Amino acid sequence: MDIRQMFPDERGKPTTRLKQCHAVLFRMFRIFDFLCKKHNIEYFLCSGTLKAAVLYKGFKPWDDDFDVGMTRENFEKFEQYAVPELPDDIFFQTPETDAFYPACHVVEAKLRDKYSSYVQGDTLVKWHNGLMLDLLVFDRAFLPHNIFIFLQNRVLRVFLKHKGNKARARVLKWIAEHTPFQLVYASSYISVLKTLMRGNNYFREKEISDLVKTQFEDMEVSIPKGWDSYLKRRYGNYKQVPPPEQQNGHHGIDIPAPFTPCSHSKVLLWKEEDKQGAQISK
Repeated sequence: MDIRQMFPDERGKPTTRLKQCHAVLFRMFRIFDFLCKKHNIEYFLCSGTLKAAVLYKGFKPWDDDFDVGMTRENFEKFEQYAVPELPDDIFFQTPETDAFYPACHVVEAKLRDKYSSYVQGDTLVKWHNGLMLDLLVFDRAFLPHNIFIFLQNRVLRVFLKHKGNKARARVLKWIAEHTPFQLVYASSYISVLKTLMRGNNYFREKEISDLVKTQFEDMEVSIPKGWDSYLKRRYGNYKQVPPPEQQNGHHGIDIPAPFTPCSHSKVLLWKEEDKQGAQISK
């Protein structure tokens, strides 16, 4: 099975830079979706990508990343079975695979395109900074209110700073097995104050116990059955279109560069004309 032949890289076909970025992101997602289905791994769109699916049936015009969520159990299956089958032009980024990636980053894992990079202005980052698909991992967490989850994550980050989110997950699993409180599914993404201020970024069990299908571009994708209550809690009036001055990507001052890799060692150089159809390592 040659995934690169099954999912050819067509970033050069669109005529605008942002559309080229969307082509990169959508290809990564199609590969992710294929591997999840192959190995019976459940995922769901979340955060901004879920909002885009509901409102636009595809990318928001200014999107520059892709957000998917999964429970801890499904993430562990993805690591074990799907990651070894990723094509060589996609980098699976975790603190274990990227020495510069923080052990308790707010997003536990990412799929990174090796040919591209986010434009960060004068801000330099050492970790891999290619176009990305965020994998938000949701653990069981006690007390269904954002401020408690926020405080819980902050405390765990102090004690587990150098051990990472997997150690945090083991602590939460123990709590889930021994607490009488109502539980929710929460991500380490709530460990930063700016996210706390934006809204309640967690799922109640009934919201993700069943997944439903919706359209995203030309695909049918999985979203939580309780998507409406989640989006209202997360964004408030999520149907309101932001003014033009706020229609910007999240990760830089400029549109990402789809043909220019970052300075990380795990990158590839894009080569338009290659008789073997292969790319060359940097």
